[in-house]
Amino acid sequence: MNSKTLEQLLYEEEGTTLDFKRDQYPFSKVSDEEKSELLKDILGFANAWRRTEAYILIGIQEVQGGKSIVYGISDHLADHALQQFVNNLTNRPLQFGYEAFEYEGKQIGMIRIDIQKRPIFLKKDFGKLRRGEVYVRRGSSTDPSKPADPDEIALMGTGTFSPTNETSLSVEFADPNTETALGMEIDWNAENCEMPESDDIPKLTYKPSVIQLPNGKSRTIPSKGSYGITERLNEDYYHELANFEFARRLFKPIRIVVTNTSTNPATDVRLEVAVNKGVGLAFFDSSDRPEIPDRREQPFSVNVIGKNKPLHALRMPGHVDIESNEQQMKMVINCGSLQPGRKVWTEAFDLAIARSGNYEIKGYVFAANLPAPVEFCLKIDATIDNMSLSLDELIGLGSEDDDEEDDDEEDDD
Repeated sequence: MNSKTLEQLLYEEEGTTLDFKRDQYPFSKVSDEEKSELLKDILGFANAWRRTEAYILIGIQEVQGGKSIVYGISDHLADHALQQFVNNLTNRPLQFGYEAFEYEGKQIGMIRIDIQKRPIFLKKDFGKLRRGEVYVRRGSSTDPSKPADPDEIALMGTGTFSPTNETSLSVEFADPNTETALGMEIDWNAENCEMPESDDIPKLTYKPSVIQLPNGKSRTIPSKGSYGITERLNEDYYHELANFEFARRLFKPIRIVVTNTSTNPATDVRLEVAVNKGVGLAFFDSSDRPEIPDRREQPFSVNVIGKNKPLHALRMPGHVDIESNEQQMKMVINCGSLQPGRKVWTEAFDLAIARSGNYEIKGYVFAANLPAPVEFCLKIDATIDNMSLSLDELIGLGSEDDDEEDDDEEDDD
Protein backbone atom coordinates (compact mmCIF):
# COMPACT_ATOMS: atom_id res chain seq x y z
CA MET A 1 0.00 0.00 0.00
CA ASN A 2 1.21 3.50 -0.86
CA SER A 3 -0.29 6.98 -0.74
CA LYS A 4 -1.37 6.90 -4.38
CA THR A 5 -3.24 3.61 -3.98
CA LEU A 6 -4.91 4.82 -0.78
CA GLU A 7 -5.95 8.06 -2.47
CA GLN A 8 -7.75 6.01 -5.13
CA LEU A 9 -9.44 3.75 -2.57
CA LEU A 10 -10.83 6.78 -0.72
CA TYR A 11 -13.12 7.45 -3.71
CA GLU A 12 -14.40 3.85 -3.84
CA GLU A 13 -17.44 2.54 -2.01
CA GLU A 14 -17.49 -0.34 0.43
CA GLY A 15 -18.08 -3.76 -1.07
CA THR A 16 -16.68 -7.30 -1.20
CA THR A 17 -13.12 -5.99 -1.53
CA LEU A 18 -13.15 -2.85 0.64
CA ASP A 19 -14.29 -1.75 4.10
CA PHE A 20 -13.64 1.45 6.07
CA LYS A 21 -13.48 1.58 9.86
CA ARG A 22 -13.52 4.90 11.70
CA ASP A 23 -12.00 3.41 14.87
CA GLN A 24 -9.52 0.66 15.68
CA TYR A 25 -10.97 -2.76 16.47
CA PRO A 26 -11.06 -3.63 20.19
CA PHE A 27 -8.55 -6.45 20.59
CA SER A 28 -6.37 -6.34 23.70
CA LYS A 29 -7.97 -7.03 27.09
CA VAL A 30 -11.53 -7.23 25.74
CA SER A 31 -14.22 -9.92 25.82
CA ASP A 32 -14.54 -12.67 23.21
CA GLU A 33 -17.81 -11.03 22.14
CA GLU A 34 -16.02 -7.76 21.30
CA LYS A 35 -13.05 -9.48 19.70
CA SER A 36 -15.30 -11.61 17.47
CA GLU A 37 -16.29 -8.49 15.49
CA LEU A 38 -12.78 -8.35 14.01
CA LEU A 39 -12.79 -12.10 13.42
CA LYS A 40 -16.18 -11.92 11.66
CA ASP A 41 -14.99 -9.25 9.23
CA ILE A 42 -11.79 -11.12 8.31
CA LEU A 43 -13.69 -14.38 7.77
CA GLY A 44 -16.34 -12.57 5.72
CA PHE A 45 -13.77 -11.14 3.32
CA ALA A 46 -11.85 -14.44 3.13
CA ASN A 47 -15.01 -16.29 1.99
CA ALA A 48 -16.35 -13.49 -0.23
CA TRP A 49 -16.86 -13.98 -3.97
CA ARG A 50 -14.20 -11.70 -5.43
CA ARG A 51 -11.36 -11.64 -7.98
CA THR A 52 -8.86 -9.40 -6.19
CA GLU A 53 -7.41 -9.03 -2.71
CA ALA A 54 -9.53 -7.21 -0.12
CA TYR A 55 -8.72 -4.35 2.27
CA ILE A 56 -10.03 -3.24 5.63
CA LEU A 57 -8.80 0.34 6.14
CA ILE A 58 -8.85 1.50 9.77
CA GLY A 59 -8.96 5.16 10.74
CA ILE A 60 -11.17 6.17 7.79
CA GLN A 61 -14.87 6.99 7.65
CA GLU A 62 -16.77 6.26 4.44
CA VAL A 63 -18.52 9.06 2.57
CA GLN A 64 -20.92 7.61 0.02
CA GLY A 65 -20.72 9.37 -3.30
CA GLY A 66 -17.58 11.28 -2.28
CA LYS A 67 -14.11 11.02 -0.86
CA SER A 68 -13.92 9.18 2.47
CA ILE A 69 -12.48 11.07 5.44
CA VAL A 70 -9.14 10.10 6.98
CA TYR A 71 -9.20 10.56 10.76
CA GLY A 72 -6.28 8.30 11.69
CA ILE A 73 -5.80 6.09 14.75
CA SER A 74 -3.57 6.25 17.80
CA ASP A 75 -2.70 2.56 18.14
CA HIS A 76 -2.04 -0.41 15.88
CA LEU A 77 -2.70 -4.14 16.08
CA ALA A 78 0.35 -6.40 16.23
CA ASP A 79 0.40 -8.54 13.09
CA HIS A 80 1.94 -11.60 14.77
CA ALA A 81 -0.64 -11.52 17.60
CA LEU A 82 -3.47 -11.14 15.08
CA GLN A 83 -2.12 -14.03 12.98
CA GLN A 84 -1.96 -16.33 15.98
CA PHE A 85 -5.44 -15.32 17.17
CA VAL A 86 -7.16 -16.00 13.84
CA ASN A 87 -5.25 -19.08 12.70
CA ASN A 88 -5.61 -20.84 16.05
CA LEU A 89 -9.38 -20.77 15.49
CA THR A 90 -9.79 -21.54 11.77
CA ASN A 91 -9.94 -24.87 9.94
CA ARG A 92 -6.98 -23.89 7.73
CA PRO A 93 -4.39 -21.09 7.76
CA LEU A 94 -5.95 -17.82 6.62
CA GLN A 95 -3.68 -15.72 4.43
CA PHE A 96 -3.86 -12.10 5.53
CA GLY A 97 -1.70 -9.43 7.15
CA TYR A 98 -1.88 -6.19 9.14
CA GLU A 99 0.23 -3.21 8.10
CA ALA A 100 0.63 0.27 9.55
CA PHE A 101 1.42 3.29 7.38
CA GLU A 102 1.22 7.07 7.44
CA TYR A 103 -0.97 9.21 5.21
CA GLU A 104 -0.84 13.01 5.39
CA GLY A 105 0.67 12.85 8.88
CA LYS A 106 -1.97 10.41 10.21
CA GLN A 107 -1.59 6.76 11.14
CA ILE A 108 -3.71 4.29 9.15
CA GLY A 109 -4.13 0.56 9.76
CA MET A 110 -4.69 -1.85 6.90
CA ILE A 111 -5.75 -5.50 6.96
CA ARG A 112 -5.10 -7.14 3.59
CA ILE A 113 -6.93 -10.44 2.88
CA ASP A 114 -5.56 -12.50 -0.01
CA ILE A 115 -7.60 -14.59 -2.42
CA GLN A 116 -7.32 -18.12 -1.06
CA LYS A 117 -8.83 -21.58 -0.82
CA ARG A 118 -12.33 -21.62 0.69
CA PRO A 119 -14.40 -22.24 2.75
CA ILE A 120 -12.77 -21.01 5.94
CA PHE A 121 -14.65 -21.47 9.19
CA LEU A 122 -14.12 -21.75 12.96
CA LYS A 123 -13.15 -25.01 14.63
CA LYS A 124 -14.99 -23.95 17.80
CA ASP A 125 -17.45 -21.30 18.98
CA PHE A 126 -15.97 -17.89 19.70
CA GLY A 127 -17.94 -14.91 20.99
CA LYS A 128 -20.98 -14.40 18.78
CA LEU A 129 -19.60 -16.69 16.05
CA ARG A 130 -20.47 -20.38 15.76
CA ARG A 131 -18.33 -23.38 14.94
CA GLY A 132 -18.59 -24.62 11.34
CA GLU A 133 -20.56 -21.62 10.01
CA VAL A 134 -19.17 -20.10 6.80
CA TYR A 135 -19.51 -16.32 7.10
CA VAL A 136 -19.49 -14.43 3.79
CA ARG A 137 -19.31 -10.72 3.09
CA ARG A 138 -22.12 -9.74 0.72
CA GLY A 139 -22.06 -6.20 -0.59
CA SER A 140 -20.92 -3.86 2.18
CA SER A 141 -21.42 -6.09 5.22
CA THR A 142 -21.10 -9.56 6.75
CA ASP A 143 -24.29 -10.74 8.45
CA PRO A 144 -23.48 -13.57 10.92
CA SER A 145 -27.16 -14.59 10.93
CA LYS A 146 -26.95 -15.43 7.21
CA PRO A 147 -23.99 -17.77 6.67
CA ALA A 148 -23.41 -19.62 3.39
CA ASP A 149 -25.76 -22.51 2.64
CA PRO A 150 -24.52 -26.03 1.70
CA ASP A 151 -24.80 -25.41 -2.07
CA GLU A 152 -22.74 -22.23 -1.85
CA ILE A 153 -20.13 -23.95 0.31
CA ALA A 154 -19.89 -26.78 -2.24
CA LEU A 155 -19.17 -24.23 -4.99
CA MET A 156 -16.43 -22.66 -2.84
CA GLY A 157 -14.73 -26.03 -2.46
CA THR A 158 -14.70 -26.81 -6.19
CA GLY A 159 -13.82 -23.37 -7.53
CA THR A 160 -10.31 -22.05 -8.09
CA PHE A 161 -9.13 -19.21 -5.90
CA SER A 162 -6.19 -17.88 -7.89
CA PRO A 163 -7.10 -15.26 -10.49
CA THR A 164 -4.25 -16.41 -12.78
CA ASN A 165 -2.06 -19.44 -13.33
CA GLU A 166 0.67 -17.77 -11.35
CA THR A 167 1.74 -18.91 -7.93
CA SER A 168 1.35 -17.03 -4.65
CA LEU A 169 3.91 -17.32 -1.85
CA SER A 170 3.93 -16.03 1.72
CA VAL A 171 7.05 -15.35 3.81
CA GLU A 172 6.98 -15.28 7.62
CA PHE A 173 9.28 -15.55 10.60
CA ALA A 174 9.36 -18.97 12.27
CA ASP A 175 10.41 -20.38 15.63
CA PRO A 176 14.03 -21.63 15.48
CA ASN A 177 13.23 -24.87 17.35
CA THR A 178 9.72 -25.83 16.24
CA GLU A 179 7.72 -25.66 13.03
CA THR A 180 5.66 -22.71 14.24
CA ALA A 181 5.04 -19.65 12.07
CA LEU A 182 5.38 -16.36 13.99
CA GLY A 183 3.89 -14.00 11.42
CA MET A 184 5.44 -11.11 9.51
CA GLU A 185 6.21 -9.06 12.62
CA ILE A 186 7.92 -10.18 15.83
CA ASP A 187 9.18 -8.75 19.11
CA TRP A 188 12.91 -9.13 19.77
CA ASN A 189 14.82 -8.98 23.06
CA ALA A 190 18.59 -9.19 23.50
CA GLU A 191 21.54 -7.68 25.39
CA ASN A 192 24.29 -5.51 23.93
CA CYS A 193 26.97 -6.17 26.55
CA GLU A 194 30.17 -4.12 26.46
CA MET A 195 33.24 -6.21 27.31
CA PRO A 196 36.47 -5.05 29.01
CA GLU A 197 39.12 -3.45 26.80
CA SER A 198 41.19 -6.07 24.99
CA ASP A 199 44.46 -4.72 26.45
CA ASP A 200 43.07 -5.15 29.97
CA ILE A 201 42.14 -8.80 29.50
CA PRO A 202 44.97 -11.02 30.80
CA LYS A 203 46.60 -13.96 29.11
CA LEU A 204 46.19 -17.40 30.65
CA THR A 205 49.56 -18.71 31.96
CA TYR A 206 50.89 -21.88 33.54
CA LYS A 207 51.89 -20.01 36.67
CA PRO A 208 49.53 -18.28 39.08
CA SER A 209 49.29 -14.61 38.15
CA VAL A 210 47.93 -11.54 39.86
CA ILE A 211 46.05 -8.90 37.89
CA GLN A 212 45.06 -5.44 39.04
CA LEU A 213 41.38 -4.64 38.58
CA PRO A 214 40.11 -1.15 37.63
CA ASN A 215 38.48 -0.80 41.07
CA GLY A 216 41.91 -0.97 42.75
CA LYS A 217 41.57 -4.55 43.93
CA SER A 218 43.57 -7.50 42.66
CA ARG A 219 42.67 -11.02 41.62
CA THR A 220 44.79 -14.17 41.39
CA ILE A 221 44.33 -16.43 38.41
CA PRO A 222 45.26 -19.93 39.54
CA SER A 223 47.54 -22.21 37.57
CA LYS A 224 45.97 -25.14 35.78
CA GLY A 225 49.18 -27.13 35.66
CA SER A 226 51.03 -28.35 32.59
CA TYR A 227 49.76 -30.40 29.68
CA GLY A 228 51.21 -33.09 27.47
CA ILE A 229 52.50 -32.91 23.93
CA THR A 230 49.00 -33.21 22.47
CA GLU A 231 47.62 -30.35 24.59
CA ARG A 232 48.75 -26.91 25.55
CA LEU A 233 47.36 -23.97 27.47
CA ASN A 234 45.05 -21.67 25.53
CA GLU A 235 46.62 -18.30 26.35
CA ASP A 236 43.78 -16.41 24.64
CA TYR A 237 41.15 -18.14 26.75
CA TYR A 238 39.80 -14.95 28.40
CA HIS A 239 39.75 -13.04 25.11
CA GLU A 240 37.81 -15.89 23.52
CA LEU A 241 35.51 -16.02 26.54
CA ALA A 242 34.73 -12.32 26.09
CA ASN A 243 33.87 -12.89 22.41
CA PHE A 244 31.70 -15.88 23.29
CA GLU A 245 29.81 -14.03 26.02
CA PHE A 246 29.21 -10.97 23.83
CA ALA A 247 27.79 -13.12 21.01
CA ARG A 248 25.74 -15.30 23.37
CA ARG A 249 23.87 -12.26 24.68
CA LEU A 250 23.40 -10.37 21.39
CA PHE A 251 23.00 -13.09 18.74
CA LYS A 252 19.66 -14.93 18.70
CA PRO A 253 18.50 -17.67 16.30
CA ILE A 254 15.47 -17.31 14.03
CA ARG A 255 14.03 -19.08 10.97
CA ILE A 256 11.81 -18.23 7.99
CA VAL A 257 8.93 -20.25 6.60
CA VAL A 258 7.86 -19.98 2.95
CA THR A 259 4.36 -21.19 2.04
CA ASN A 260 2.78 -21.78 -1.36
CA THR A 261 -0.66 -20.28 -0.76
CA SER A 262 -1.95 -20.84 -4.31
CA THR A 263 -3.43 -23.86 -6.08
CA ASN A 264 -0.52 -23.89 -8.53
CA PRO A 265 2.92 -25.45 -7.97
CA ALA A 266 5.78 -23.01 -7.44
CA THR A 267 9.00 -24.05 -9.15
CA ASP A 268 12.60 -23.06 -8.41
CA VAL A 269 11.67 -20.80 -5.50
CA ARG A 270 14.45 -18.59 -4.13
CA LEU A 271 14.53 -15.82 -1.51
CA GLU A 272 17.09 -13.03 -1.54
CA VAL A 273 17.59 -10.54 1.29
CA ALA A 274 20.19 -7.77 1.44
CA VAL A 275 20.92 -5.55 4.45
CA ASN A 276 23.30 -2.59 4.29
CA LYS A 277 25.98 -2.53 6.95
CA GLY A 278 25.73 0.13 9.62
CA VAL A 279 21.92 0.01 10.00
CA GLY A 280 22.15 -1.74 13.38
CA LEU A 281 20.96 -5.14 12.14
CA ALA A 282 22.95 -8.07 10.76
CA PHE A 283 22.49 -11.78 10.18
CA PHE A 284 25.04 -14.57 10.43
CA ASP A 285 25.37 -18.28 9.85
CA SER A 286 24.74 -19.91 13.25
CA SER A 287 27.86 -22.04 12.79
CA ASP A 288 29.96 -18.83 12.80
CA ARG A 289 28.87 -17.91 16.32
CA PRO A 290 31.86 -18.22 18.74
CA GLU A 291 31.86 -21.46 20.69
CA ILE A 292 32.53 -21.60 24.42
CA PRO A 293 36.34 -21.67 24.68
CA ASP A 294 38.47 -24.36 26.30
CA ARG A 295 41.49 -23.70 28.48
CA ARG A 296 43.26 -26.44 26.60
CA GLU A 297 43.90 -26.54 22.89
CA GLN A 298 45.28 -29.18 20.57
CA PRO A 299 48.08 -27.64 18.47
CA PHE A 300 48.16 -30.44 15.90
CA SER A 301 44.44 -30.61 15.09
CA VAL A 302 43.41 -29.47 11.62
CA ASN A 303 39.93 -28.39 10.57
CA VAL A 304 39.66 -29.87 7.10
CA ILE A 305 36.14 -28.99 5.88
CA GLY A 306 35.16 -26.14 8.21
CA LYS A 307 32.92 -25.97 11.25
CA ASN A 308 29.46 -27.41 10.64
CA LYS A 309 29.40 -26.35 7.00
CA PRO A 310 27.33 -28.73 4.86
CA LEU A 311 28.61 -29.75 1.46
CA HIS A 312 26.77 -28.08 -1.43
CA ALA A 313 25.74 -31.46 -2.84
CA LEU A 314 23.98 -32.35 0.42
CA ARG A 315 22.14 -29.10 0.95
CA MET A 316 18.38 -29.47 1.23
CA PRO A 317 15.61 -26.94 0.48
CA GLY A 318 15.71 -24.25 3.14
CA HIS A 319 19.48 -24.05 3.32
CA VAL A 320 20.69 -20.53 4.13
CA ASP A 321 23.69 -19.04 2.33
CA ILE A 322 25.06 -15.77 3.75
CA GLU A 323 27.63 -13.63 1.98
CA SER A 324 29.19 -10.38 3.14
CA ASN A 325 31.21 -7.56 1.61
CA GLU A 326 32.18 -4.05 2.73
CA GLN A 327 28.78 -2.57 1.88
CA GLN A 328 26.15 -5.18 2.75
CA MET A 329 25.21 -8.66 3.90
CA LYS A 330 23.23 -10.87 1.53
CA MET A 331 21.19 -13.97 2.38
CA VAL A 332 20.04 -16.43 -0.29
CA ILE A 333 17.57 -19.25 0.51
CA ASN A 334 16.80 -21.88 -2.11
CA CYS A 335 13.45 -23.58 -1.45
CA GLY A 336 13.20 -25.88 -4.46
CA SER A 337 9.71 -26.57 -5.82
CA LEU A 338 6.64 -26.17 -3.61
CA GLN A 339 3.37 -27.95 -4.27
CA PRO A 340 0.16 -26.06 -3.32
CA GLY A 341 -0.03 -25.66 0.45
CA ARG A 342 3.51 -26.91 1.03
CA LYS A 343 5.81 -25.09 3.46
CA VAL A 344 9.60 -24.91 3.54
CA TRP A 345 11.19 -24.13 6.88
CA THR A 346 14.65 -22.65 6.54
CA GLU A 347 17.64 -23.49 8.65
CA ALA A 348 18.08 -21.36 11.74
CA PHE A 349 20.35 -18.36 11.34
CA ASP A 350 21.48 -15.70 13.82
CA LEU A 351 20.20 -12.14 13.99
CA ALA A 352 22.13 -9.45 15.82
CA ILE A 353 20.45 -6.10 16.56
CA ALA A 354 22.61 -3.44 18.18
CA ARG A 355 19.99 -1.05 19.54
CA SER A 356 16.30 -0.77 20.31
CA GLY A 357 13.93 0.29 17.56
CA ASN A 358 11.76 -0.87 14.67
CA TYR A 359 13.53 -2.70 11.86
CA GLU A 360 12.49 -4.02 8.46
CA ILE A 361 14.00 -6.93 6.56
CA LYS A 362 13.05 -6.49 2.92
CA GLY A 363 13.68 -9.06 0.24
CA TYR A 364 12.39 -10.67 -2.94
CA VAL A 365 10.84 -14.02 -3.81
CA PHE A 366 11.82 -15.48 -7.17
CA ALA A 367 10.10 -18.42 -8.89
CA ALA A 368 10.13 -19.83 -12.40
CA ASN A 369 6.38 -19.22 -12.78
CA LEU A 370 6.37 -15.69 -11.35
CA PRO A 371 6.50 -13.04 -14.09
CA ALA A 372 8.53 -10.77 -11.82
CA PRO A 373 10.13 -10.99 -8.36
CA VAL A 374 7.71 -10.35 -5.50
CA GLU A 375 8.86 -8.06 -2.68
CA PHE A 376 8.22 -8.99 0.95
CA CYS A 377 8.85 -7.17 4.22
CA LEU A 378 9.39 -8.68 7.67
CA LYS A 379 9.27 -6.35 10.67
CA ILE A 380 11.01 -6.47 14.06
CA ASP A 381 10.23 -4.46 17.19
CA ALA A 382 13.54 -4.75 19.06
CA THR A 383 14.24 -4.06 22.73
CA ILE A 384 18.00 -4.17 23.37
CA ASP A 385 19.35 -3.77 26.91
CA ASN A 386 22.72 -1.97 27.00
CA MET A 387 25.00 -3.22 29.76
CA SER A 388 28.65 -3.93 30.51
CA LEU A 389 30.74 -6.74 31.96
CA SER A 390 33.63 -5.79 34.26
CA LEU A 391 37.00 -7.52 34.11
CA ASP A 392 36.33 -9.10 37.50
CA GLU A 393 33.00 -10.48 36.25
CA LEU A 394 34.67 -11.85 33.12
CA ILE A 395 37.36 -13.59 35.18
CA GLY A 396 34.60 -14.87 37.44
CA LEU A 397 32.92 -16.53 34.47
CA GLY A 398 36.22 -18.27 33.76
CA SER A 399 36.38 -19.41 37.39
CA GLU A 400 33.01 -21.11 36.96
CA ASP A 401 34.55 -23.04 34.07
CA ASP A 402 37.42 -23.98 36.41
CA ASP A 403 35.00 -25.61 38.82
CA GLU A 404 33.28 -27.55 36.06
CA GLU A 405 36.61 -28.70 34.66
CA ASP A 406 37.82 -29.84 38.10
CA ASP A 407 34.59 -31.79 38.59
CA ASP A 408 35.07 -33.51 35.24
CA GLU A 409 38.65 -34.48 36.17
CA GLU A 410 37.45 -35.91 39.50
CA ASP A 411 34.78 -37.92 37.70
CA ASP A 412 37.44 -39.28 35.34
CA ASP A 413 39.51 -40.35 38.36
